[in-house]
Amino acid sequence: MTFLDTGILVGALLAKHPEHDLCREVLESEDHPLTNSHALAECFATLTGFYKVPVSAAAELTLGLRDVVVVQPLSPDDYETAIREAQKRGVMGGGIYDSLHATFARRMGCKRVVTRNPSHFAHVAPDLEILSP
Repeated sequence: MTFLDTGILVGALLAKHPEHDLCREVLESEDHPLTNSHALAECFATLTGFYKVPVSAAAELTLGLRDVVVVQPLSPDDYETAIREAQKRGVMGGGIYDSLHATFARRMGCKRVVTRNPSHFAHVAPDLEILSP
């Protein structure tokens, strides 16, 4: 099973994104790709904040991902595990979110993470295969 990071989701949604075709290809080529509910929130935040997509369009695009990606919720244990691992690895600031994604991916049995930011996961997920389109 493969976890798709927020950057892949955003890239797949936005036709004007410089890596749209690559991200769309990843989304369509994976068998039952997986992400978590927090990644959807990050996707919405990125679309409306960085890319200035109108809220109604961003909501529709983000929620439409549920038709092509398996979306599961994070558990309270995911947060605890991610924070404990962050402490051990010296993860600070926004790195906790990548740690949280990696913790979730492990719990769900994912062997791979596909991300546009492989360096973000190298530190928090050395046990997982990190791929970039």
